[in-house]
Amino acid sequence: MDRRLTTAEAADRLGVKPETLYAYVSRGLIERHRDADGSTFDVRDVERLASSGRRSKQLPALVFPSALTLIDEGRCWYRGVEVGEAAAEHRFEEVAEWLWRGRWPDEVRWPIDARTLDEVLAAQVALGPRTLPLDRFRIIAAVAAALDSHRHDTSPDAVTFTARRLLRLLAHGLPRADGREARRAEPARSIAEVLWTRLTSRPRTPERIAVLDAALVLLADHELASSTLAVRMAAMVRADPYEVVGTGLHVIGGTRHGGASLEIEAALHDASRIGIGRALDARLRGGGRLHGFGHPLYPEGDPRARVLLARLDDLDAPAERRAVVDELFDAVARRDGQGVPNVDAALAALSFLCDMGPGAGEAIFALARTAGWIAHALEQYERPTFVRGRVDYVGPMPS
Repeated sequence: MDRRLTTAEAADRLGVKPETLYAYVSRGLIERHRDADGSTFDVRDVERLASSGRRSKQLPALVFPSALTLIDEGRCWYRGVEVGEAAAEHRFEEVAEWLWRGRWPDEVRWPIDARTLDEVLAAQVALGPRTLPLDRFRIIAAVAAALDSHRHDTSPDAVTFTARRLLRLLAHGLPRADGREARRAEPARSIAEVLWTRLTSRPRTPERIAVLDAALVLLADHELASSTLAVRMAAMVRADPYEVVGTGLHVIGGTRHGGASLEIEAALHDASRIGIGRALDARLRGGGRLHGFGHPLYPEGDPRARVLLARLDDLDAPAERRAVVDELFDAVARRDGQGVPNVDAALAALSFLCDMGPGAGEAIFALARTAGWIAHALEQYERPTFVRGRVDYVGPMPS
């Protein structure tokens, strides 16, 4: 049997701290084996990683210490609470407070800024009805920032107050799906209840709201995803909370992060019209792939998707729509071996089953992740360190 390196030996060989080594594990850069004696690492894996970084060994490692989210061995936790448990036992607002403050709130009161809401709605008058919710969110965040004279206060209490205000504005600032004017009594409603009326005109039931709320919880944070990395960099240079959230909103939306659900929503609608085979042929022709299946951090399947997919029956959707979801997902797995649905595909299924408009999955993702972005900003604001990223130059040398 080949000798394996202990954590201390592997960290020493790579010239990093054990915490950094574990960060490499969470990002899939190196594999570890865990047993009763602790963690061990394959010598060849360590040497490969060491060799790949020889030219850049003097560059700072872009690793952010964080107490928020742990992803390990196919599972995900928020401050030590497994995400499925959080989704089953807590509302989105409670989980947001847990991420921000590290304690469960006795009660949740997120007031609405009615004056700013009026301005947020007015700023969207020129937008067409087909404008995606994610684009509206970017406008809402910018308007809210412009009207907040205390936006540059980055103390913890000020940031959490701003976060509650902004999340309310994001949800309430979307137009209702049924075209009716929003009622002023809505501040008493939860974020999920308000968001439901903005994404679909289907009746709001406790069971449906519970599924949407669970989706928000499951998407609230995911360690150092691309948008969160950008957010932490923005917070590092002391961008205010609105700028931090704006940074995140301008990074998500691509098929590799946050936007895959939009593609799958379209595939599901096409499949319901022209059939599963033709819908997939149109997308997979020429070696293409349908994003939203498989996940590098979850080889055995995305646990967030499992939780959300298991609750789809609570939506009481038409049977023919549920059949389209099941058949399309099965066909993708059989046809291309792309893996089981991840949370983006689960969001698309939720959107399709509830007859939500295009971009609903993105909207759920972005609004939920805003809570996580704020949590990461709170951590970063309290750190005096500054990391200046460097490139590993591989171009021609000066003559």
